[in-house]
Amino acid sequence: MPTSTIPAPATAQPDDDLPTSAPPICVDCGVCQSVRDWEGPDAQDLLRHLVLARVEDMLRGAGHPLPGARTIPIGVSARHIHLQPDHVERLFGAGRRLEPARWLLQPGEFATARTVTVAVDSGLTLERVRVLGPERPRTQIELSRTDAVGLGVELPMRKSGDLAGTPEVTLIGPAGRVRTDGVIRAGRHIHCSPEEAAGFGMKDGDEVSVRIPGPEGLTFPKVLVRTHPGQKLIVHLDTDDANAAGVSCVTYGEVLVSEGR
Repeated sequence: MPTSTIPAPATAQPDDDLPTSAPPICVDCGVCQSVRDWEGPDAQDLLRHLVLARVEDMLRGAGHPLPGARTIPIGVSARHIHLQPDHVERLFGAGRRLEPARWLLQPGEFATARTVTVAVDSGLTLERVRVLGPERPRTQIELSRTDAVGLGVELPMRKSGDLAGTPEVTLIGPAGRVRTDGVIRAGRHIHCSPEEAAGFGMKDGDEVSVRIPGPEGLTFPKVLVRTHPGQKLIVHLDTDDANAAGVSCVTYGEVLVSEGR
């Protein structure tokens, strides 16, 4: 059956579709252009929030503990794939391993130069889906709700690694094809060290609400806290959530409440 390709939606991502790390500090951030009325309450709230975020970032960078910290950087995670070793070889050739093209924020994690096509039984495809490394024990494909609607499939929202009963797709690489399950919409989550979590009054496995201020601001509930020694502080949203909340390159959220203690 002939295939048709779903065009990539307009997103807050860079052109190369690599997931972002922490938002960079820049002169031309786009926040000013997104606010038409700086006298309004939403704009004033956003300005106070951004100032507080910069202060907290500088204190964190200087190694100062921040009990009662509230601001947190937002990272946007575009569609991507984690591959198990035998799937790497079947897609890219015998003996092939994943190699970094760009290091990501979390230690040891990287984007590769490799992409694959994701195909469903109807013949619809998503092309150039980025492969991330290192290899994992189980292949996992993370797509957005927009991707799922375009493909005509129902995707469960799951935490990473919770892949039982997930849909099957075909991955197409330059050396071959793989039929696999493991397709999910990744649940919203926070990466941080145990020490950073404690500064917010939360711990591994908690669920918190994260507010993103501004004219298009939203509050996201049930954001899972995932801690690991050495992890860098960031909230991961997919492109749908980020676009809905007006996320720019300098967006910070605010941790509001811990719901899952």
